[in-house]
Amino acid sequence: MKYLWVLLALVAFAGVQANRFRQEFPGPYCSARRYDPCCRDREDGCAQPISTTLCYCDEFCQRGEHGDCCPDYEEVCLGIIAEPENATACVHKNRYFTPYDDAIVDNCNTCKCNYDGSVTCTQDVCLVDEDLLRQLNHLERSVGWKATNYSEWWGRKYDDGKVLRLGTIDPNFPVKSMKRLSNKGGALPRHFDASEHWAGLIADARDQGWCGSSWAFSTATMASDRFAILSKGREMVQLAPQQMLACVRRQLGCKGGYLDSAWQYLRKVGVVNEECYPYIAAQNVCKVRSTDTLITANCELPAKVNRTEMYRMGPAFSLNNETDIMAEIKDRGTVQAIMQVYRDFFSYQSGIYRHSAAATPAEERSAYHSVRLIGWGEERVGYEVVKYWIAVNSWGKWWGENGRFRILRGSNECKIESFVLASNPYVHEHVQPIRKVGELQEFRVGTGYVQHPSRRYPPYGRG
Repeated sequence: MKYLWVLLALVAFAGVQANRFRQEFPGPYCSARRYDPCCRDREDGCAQPISTTLCYCDEFCQRGEHGDCCPDYEEVCLGIIAEPENATACVHKNRYFTPYDDAIVDNCNTCKCNYDGSVTCTQDVCLVDEDLLRQLNHLERSVGWKATNYSEWWGRKYDDGKVLRLGTIDPNFPVKSMKRLSNKGGALPRHFDASEHWAGLIADARDQGWCGSSWAFSTATMASDRFAILSKGREMVQLAPQQMLACVRRQLGCKGGYLDSAWQYLRKVGVVNEECYPYIAAQNVCKVRSTDTLITANCELPAKVNRTEMYRMGPAFSLNNETDIMAEIKDRGTVQAIMQVYRDFFSYQSGIYRHSAAATPAEERSAYHSVRLIGWGEERVGYEVVKYWIAVNSWGKWWGENGRFRILRGSNECKIESFVLASNPYVHEHVQPIRKVGELQEFRVGTGYVQHPSRRYPPYGRG
């Protein structure tokens, strides 16, 4: 007991001694040691320069009036954060600091200590915070979905999330007013998942990173899905969103883009595969000319088909309503949808999403995002049958239901049914009937193959 009292006294003395020098010599000292911030017993090598001498980060430095501990020894090595002496002390969320200390970080905000003892913090709305999570957990049963705290979002501003994690610009009125296609499909099943119906042909969720490129990601991955489906697996390709991010005009790169421009580029120019133009989550200089082929772009040619031309899509078309969207997915593959995103969507973990009442003033500044719709279903919740879409996001598999989410269907939740696009690819061998003559059927075969004698193409790419 006596030994414990002596130890506590020495620790307290070391704290007083450290605080006396902390204002004049703020450091860091022990915390700056890369491999071993705190040393046991006596270790003379456990020293840091301070002024014209040395201070120590070993246990031997606690020697009463002869102590030579570094000013941050008790904080780093003993976990003791003492209230500073002879200086105005501030406290924020159980943390003491002074006007001489650096501002402390509180989620996406920073707080500084004023000379009068008050604390001033920036007032940015964070992408996620404890209050939002508390509200969402309280509303879980009424909204029908579960929220979680993703470490990827913590410390980020909501405005950063809207710009760099979304990135689809709401189409203007003429684009939204384009003629819509109605599908004359038959009976539709209650449940459909394209990834099960065309097993192995639908792309998994990828991560766009901190770059507002959902306009490029959703376009490229939907086109990849349709190439695989229409070619019956012969053209399994992951098309390059980076090429569109770098090359499509009238876009804002990582700050957003228009879907109509992306589809026009895919129709007129086409894109290469991901291996040839890897994604870097940043806009760079376009490396592909509008006249390039896979050969002149220095890309490896596919093994299963004799393709040399870029991967191109036909004209994009919008779909009229819920059943038209369902019929299109069932008959030809995944589609692209624009949705309005609110702050609570970032915290979605599982369930059938609908925008909740856990709102802040920043909710009024929602933004737009584009995703793939790959199917639909329905689920009984109590006495109610809730219909939903199955969607694939572009935030990686760590988010949501393995990169996917379900959202209310039939009520235009978050405007997800207001502008849905589809397009058909120019696959290498797309056989299409023209007319029937007697017992014979005449066909047109469209291919992506172009003869390439050595005189026409250089033996190597542009380098």
